[in-house]
Amino acid sequence: MKRITTRISYVLLLAAAVFVSSCSKDGDTGPQGEQGPPGPAGPAGPGGPQGEPGTANVIYSDWLDVTYDAVTNEAGDTVAFEAFMDAPKLTNEILSTGEIKVYFNWGTAAEMTVDPLPLFDIYLGGGLSITTTFSAEQIYLFSNFDMSTFTDANGKQFQYRYILIPGGQTARSSKAVNWGNYKEVQAYLGLKD
Repeated sequence: MKRITTRISYVLLLAAAVFVSSCSKDGDTGPQGEQGPPGPAGPAGPGGPQGEPGTANVIYSDWLDVTYDAVTNEAGDTVAFEAFMDAPKLTNEILSTGEIKVYFNWGTAAEMTVDPLPLFDIYLGGGLSITTTFSAEQIYLFSNFDMSTFTDANGKQFQYRYILIPGGQTARSSKAVNWGNYKEVQAYLGLKD
């Protein structure tokens, strides 16, 4: 009986060795299987941090009709022309921290040719000048020619538009720096040695 038990032990040991050796990774990789269906969507991730304020609150006007009035000297001669554009959302805050742009359309709404103001054109009539001055709720225009809006066979021409860009974040603090002290200047400007 002892011999049978020993033989069975040897046979089992041999079978285990054959089984283990047959599981080696020496063979070729099989073909790629088909892709399974997608799994269910996971939960939404947490929201990100609040970004820096942008300029999504830019304010702009339609193309506006502007009428210039003559500016005369004491003798009654016309020396220039002036006009006023109402800009109700032009605040003192925008004046001090924002940006203001004014544009002039030489053409019509269908065929626009636009220049930013102030405008200095040396080719038109010996030199055209249109300048701008800004105050709360108003834009002042000053020109050496009558650049009023008019309508002809082509349509309405010489219209104006303004854009108000409220300020967001200051670029740099106005900290007083001792420009004679290199260490202060280095710290202020972020210079490296």
